Amino acid sequence: MKRILPTVAAMVVGIIVLIDFFVDVGYINLMGRLFVDWAVILAAFALILGVLNLFLVHFRRIRTRQKGWPYSIILILTLWTVLVLGLLDPAGPQGQSVRWIFQYVQYPLQAAFFALTAVFLLTAIYRAFRLQRGENAWFILAGILVLLGATAVGGWLWDGFASIREWIMNVPALAGARGILIGVALAVTITGLRLLLGVDRPYAE
Repeated sequence: MKRILPTVAAMVVGIIVLIDFFVDVGYINLMGRLFVDWAVILAAFALILGVLNLFLVHFRRIRTRQKGWPYSIILILTLWTVLVLGLLDPAGPQGQSVRWIFQYVQYPLQAAFFALTAVFLLTAIYRAFRLQRGENAWFILAGILVLLGATAVGGWLWDGFASIREWIMNVPALAGARGILIGVALAVTITGLRLLLGVDRPYAE
């Protein structure tokens, strides 16, 4: 009974929400919106519990002086600073104080991390070159051409690198990305169907 009830509830709710997207029936649409609202409320409470758990885990790490505990101090201070400023500001998350943190702290850190992708790409090219396999030559060539087309050095050497980079990004790279997205969509669809039909029951474990 403990396995049947969660399975039936998940199947009924999932089917109603799915039908709500395709039909215009009053009570079906009402129930579908109701279930979606419940999901949003539950997700909000889950987020609160996740934040509290994150705080307790890092507080315990600081108290026991585990490895990397200074980083836990930074995390907790940042967490509570943004939370308190957002609650005290009448404008909420759109207030000037929170926007200042995002503009002068969050965004520069993101830019720094994105800049590291060039280093990781060069490292990947070097490792692929060391494998000495034929198919790696195409990967290395494409990586070098994209780097030359995206930097000022490539434009100084030859103007055509920018056009080559644009073609690589818009044709083979975009085609591969779309193939990956189609595969992910199919996998999500199959997983959803398995949950709706009760084949997979993670909520009953």
